[in-house]
Amino acid sequence: MTIRPHGGRAVVRLRGELDIASADDLRRHLNDARREHGEDVVLDLADLEFMDSGGLSVIVACYKATSAAGGSLVLAAPRSIVRRALEITGLHRRIPVKDTLDEALSEPDPA
Repeated sequence: MTIRPHGGRAVVRLRGELDIASADDLRRHLNDARREHGEDVVLDLADLEFMDSGGLSVIVACYKATSAAGGSLVLAAPRSIVRRALEITGLHRRIPVKDTLDEALSEPDPA
């Protein structure tokens, strides 16, 4: 996981697998990112190869937290297997999913 600021947002890049074994690490990183860079978060999922229900629950918790604080969460560039998990659970209807990181970052300025 890497975190970098970009135009008033925290861009969190995920790699490998997001499962119950790594969910707590992601939760900590997302909390750190929000604390350091604000409540607008973009999750770059381009290098995420797998995600289970533990990972989905962390994303849902982040969405709820950013929304409650007046911020936003956008998911960028999920691979087909990750996109399928988002579609099966219906999360793609609540959390914006963009095809590319550039598209996610070109959303109107959150401020």
